[in-house]
Amino acid sequence: MVVNTNYLLDTCAWIDAFTAPELLKPSVRKLLSSQRLIHVASISLLEVARKEAVGQLIFGMPLADWFRIALPQNRVKVIELSPEISIDATRLPEWSHKDPGDQLVVATARTHRLTVLTSNGKILAYPHVQSLASRK
Repeated sequence: MVVNTNYLLDTCAWIDAFTAPELLKPSVRKLLSSQRLIHVASISLLEVARKEAVGQLIFGMPLADWFRIALPQNRVKVIELSPEISIDATRLPEWSHKDPGDQLVVATARTHRLTVLTSNGKILAYPHVQSLASRK
């Protein structure tokens, strides 16, 4: 029996997938190419916009154009913030990390029963969400 797992790209994995796929593990690149739909939490859009605004990310094109490329219709679904995600993000069991972006990514994955693809060691070590290391 094949288990159909759905994935949520955290912010770094999403950036990697659309700007530097060579940073991803070959198995993750293969996995992403085989998935009909991948998910991104809405907080990731804000995190990218903030990093781009202060020069931490440079795309060589207007940010709106990069978003169009990195959010292709019928391929990447943005999961909007909901009451359920907001509640879970503020009540994560055994969560000591204070980054609200990470809290929202984890809560989004938990609420929608998704596996987080991430290079974030704190998320990878968190026992209350399914996760998979994205980078080599």
